[in-house]
This record gives sequence, C-alpha cells and structure tokens, in this order.
Amino acid sequence: MERKLCFHSGILVIFLVSLFGATPSFAGILKIKTQTTVQTTGNQLHVAVALTNEGTATAYNLQVHLKLLGETLDSKLKPQLDPTGSATFVFERSAEGTKEGRYPLTVSVDFHDANQYPFSALSGMTFALGPDVNSDLAVTGKDMAMSKAGELFLNIKNMGTTKKKTLATLVLPKELSTPTPQMNFLLGPRSQKDLGFEIRNFSALPGADYPVFCYFEYDLENIHHTAVCTAVIKIIEPENLFRQYRWLWAGLAGILILALLTLIIKSRNKTKG
Repeated sequence: MERKLCFHSGILVIFLVSLFGATPSFAGILKIKTQTTVQTTGNQLHVAVALTNEGTATAYNLQVHLKLLGETLDSKLKPQLDPTGSATFVFERSAEGTKEGRYPLTVSVDFHDANQYPFSALSGMTFALGPDVNSDLAVTGKDMAMSKAGELFLNIKNMGTTKKKTLATLVLPKELSTPTPQMNFLLGPRSQKDLGFEIRNFSALPGADYPVFCYFEYDLENIHHTAVCTAVIKIIEPENLFRQYRWLWAGLAGILILALLTLIIKSRNKTKG
C-alpha cells in the first residue's frame, strides 16, 4: 500500500535582521516557509521537506531536523539560501513494528543571518500509518505576546464517549523553553481541560513571531491517535520600568508633594506665631 500526503505548514517565520552590521535602514527580512510531504510504502516512510526563502535577506548554514516515531533525523548542512531560493531535504525511516494510527511529525530548521546570529523555524503536523483515523479530541491554543516569560494556555475537549489517557507534548523552537514540556492526564468522556505551559525566552529577539505546537496522543483499541494544536508567540520589547510602575511613581510623587506642602504650611504658621 502506498500513500502520499502533502502538508503545507502554513507558517511563515519572520525575522528582521541587520545585514553585516548595517544601520536599520539597510535591514533585511528572513522569511522561511516549509512544505513537508510524507509518503508511506508498506513499512517505509519517505519524507521530503522543501524550504523557500521568501524574505529579502540570505539565510546561512541551514539544517533540517526531523522528529518522528521517537527518533530525530538530521540533514546535511546547506551553506546558504538566497531570497526566492528553494531547497529540498529528503529523509527515509522504517516504521517496522509500529502500530497503526496517526503520529506526530515535527520539522525544525536551524539557520543564521549574515552576522551568524542563530534562528530556528518550526512546523508541526501529523501523518497516518495504515488506515487513517480521526481523533476525538478538539484542541485550541491561545496566541500570546511576551518579553522574558509568559504562560501559554491550551484547551482540550474530549468529543467521544470513552475516557482517554492523554499525553500532551509541547514543541518549541530553540529560542524558547519550558520547564514542563510534557503532561500526562486523564480526560473523561464528553469533558474538557485547560492546560498552562510556562514559557521562557532564551534567545528570541523582539519583533519575531514563533509558531509553537502541542501534540495530544492517546491509544484506543490498539490504534494510536494524535491531535495537534498550534499557537503563535510574539516577542515584544521589555516594558519600560517607569511605564510598568507608573502608578507607584505617581503615588510616591503625590505623597512627596503633600509632605512638602505640610512642611511649608507648618513653617508659615511658626513664622506668624
């Protein structure tokens, strides 16, 4: 049996970068788009990842990392990818001994700007082994904006009539991290649950948008099921301390003014006396 599935990640990873230390007026944009195709022939997986640079700046030292069925596969390094340029990376993997069902597939791309500052692009999807199956889970993620840290919120609904022992796995680019990337929980029939993941900024620059993915997996009647949820984390500039505590400063200023007026009034009363 042969099956060919084509996935567009639909995610454009955009970074504003300065070229060769130039002024911001000469800045360029790195915009990497990924398209992944999965083909199954018997127990053999054939995965092709196509990258396109849709930005105005050249990406350097590109490498694709594929994570599927508990294994990470690494491509060879591509020295550079110019604007409008494309490149395809091919992977082969045996699925011998894997039960039928739907499984996660994560594509991570490492690359650098002209100053050799590292970035990563991430895309997540699922693929089927054997007869395709639908998950009973409905999952949604809430986009967020953060500077140094924040919390990502996800909602999971069990639309089925059986309880499900579920594993949630959050996948992040290298620039971000979380202390709890995986959570196990039991989801009752026709019930829902909210999850919160603490997100920390390791090396992400302000202005960048990062898609993140969370997989929800469970087994039912010897079939593996996977649902995937997507959210976008936007990195913003740290808030100015004065603006962040402006009400405190205003209160302190009011107290100082009141104390000064009190001293002036007392001083005048002493003078009159």
